[in-house]
Amino acid sequence: MKKIILIFSIIFSAQMHSDDLFKNLLSNLGAPLSEIGFVKKSTTSSDGVEIIYYEKGAGNKTLLFIHGYGCNSKYWWAQLQHFSKNYRVISIDIGGHGQSGTNRDDYTMANFGADVVAVMNQENIEQSYLIGHSMGGPVALEAAVVLQDRVTAIIGVDTFHNIAKGPASPFVKLMVNTMFRFRQSSSTNDAVTKQFREDANLDLKNWVSQKAETTDPRASRGSLSSIIAMDYPTQLKKINVPIITLNSRFWMDTEVEEGQKEYSKYEVSFIDEVGHYVMMEKPTYFNRWLDGVLDERTIN
Repeated sequence: MKKIILIFSIIFSAQMHSDDLFKNLLSNLGAPLSEIGFVKKSTTSSDGVEIIYYEKGAGNKTLLFIHGYGCNSKYWWAQLQHFSKNYRVISIDIGGHGQSGTNRDDYTMANFGADVVAVMNQENIEQSYLIGHSMGGPVALEAAVVLQDRVTAIIGVDTFHNIAKGPASPFVKLMVNTMFRFRQSSSTNDAVTKQFREDANLDLKNWVSQKAETTDPRASRGSLSSIIAMDYPTQLKKINVPIITLNSRFWMDTEVEEGQKEYSKYEVSFIDEVGHYVMMEKPTYFNRWLDGVLDERTIN
């Protein structure tokens, strides 16, 4: 009986803490990261685009957070505050997003990856975990292709759903790009809506939708085109680091067996009753999961 009561207390405590952290996140949506002690910095990517990033913390482990499509560095608020207590933490605005430059000629996963490389080089980081949500996953992969053994692991958040899949056909690319070009605002809103469950918090949902819709149009179109053109099998052959991801069962199916056949260092965990924005919708759960992943690995 005591054991049952203890388990119930732990679960109840976790739920309450999750609610508190989620409420704190909602009250800080859009707030400058300087309010939680992060220093705004900048560097220049390989194609001359200014890249804004934020840094705080110290230690022998660096965590570099990479946002997804239509997002920015602030989407990691609940993680930045938590992990900067024990790690050196960096959150980046990739080109065309947040406060980074929009003068990019070609918005591709490779160029987004180069943004991450530029920050790593600017900060003289020899070892880092690359943590990417959604599109941030393939961005991290492209960065790892360049950085090689400077990456300890790639950690994904609702991403890497089908890494055994090559790029979409030219016909599919044309159809998607054409539809998006003529219906960008409505297509973006529809996409974001489908990423949330019906019981999702409306304030968070509206905030995410608004941010996605106001992202630079060229960056949005380029991102989408590059996502569907991503050639995972080819790029995976160029790296040798673990890929560990926490995926929702809601938004998109994850092809685990096919992925593990394609890349032996591919690990997937699942979380239920949450939409696509796992780290925002269930921040305490995600932070504890990431704490566990980091505890299992050390930087030499």
